[in-house]
Amino acid sequence: MQLGDIEILPVLDSDWVNDPREAFAKSPEALEAHKDLLTPDGMLAMPMGGFLIRRRAYDRVALVDLGLGRTPLFGRNGDAAMLKSLAALGYRPEDISDVILTHLHLDHVGWASIDGRPTFPNATYRCHKADWDHWVVRMAHAKEFHAAAQRDLMKPTEAQLEPWTGDVTLLPGVDARHVPGHTPGNCLLVLSSGEQRAMLLGDVVHCPMQLIDEEWDGLSDVDPVAARAAKNALAREIEGQDIPVAAAHFAGMQFGRLIQGEQRRRFVF
Repeated sequence: MQLGDIEILPVLDSDWVNDPREAFAKSPEALEAHKDLLTPDGMLAMPMGGFLIRRRAYDRVALVDLGLGRTPLFGRNGDAAMLKSLAALGYRPEDISDVILTHLHLDHVGWASIDGRPTFPNATYRCHKADWDHWVVRMAHAKEFHAAAQRDLMKPTEAQLEPWTGDVTLLPGVDARHVPGHTPGNCLLVLSSGEQRAMLLGDVVHCPMQLIDEEWDGLSDVDPVAARAAKNALAREIEGQDIPVAAAHFAGMQFGRLIQGEQRRRFVF
């Protein structure tokens, strides 16, 4: 996605395809209305990865979210290809100036560190303080979404960490908005260049169906009620607007728009 002078590139870590009937507890009838967003055999593509942000006017290269890495999740550890994907774009870990984490779930911090050392040695690591406090300082209950693995991956980055609170400008044209629910410090990013805007949604939503249908809840929400409210407020904000949005779990990590319709919303990549 080219947004004015900002370039946003997907950085794939691993592919993940699952059965939406199991992941979101939906009936075949409920899925029929969304078959255009499923694979031909009715599965839901949900990759894991991040986004590279570069802006010509600034000597900074930011990486938003870090995929699953090498830690097993749901019985698998995917392809663990993020560093290879970065290399294909012409970047080494040393070239990344900023790591921005929308939240600290395992499939977004997988490459935060390797063998006890930060993967990106020259980068400032950034996340919301509420998530750092929840997962690292207070050490969330061991049974809460791979808490130990997340803590072990993030702890080595502490010397390079600059946490934020509330809503804040992280870099020129990159603003973080605090939308707690999925996790205490869950955030989305608003990217802007001139009058143009786009959004990286983190895990406010995991798939476009959640923007279309207000009854579709998320996955692994710490506070499901707050997460649903945040998701539905976002859908109402972007519906019918010229604001492209993407998320690390959207099929192909593509941008799309939420379109108003007479019967229901539509999401168009």
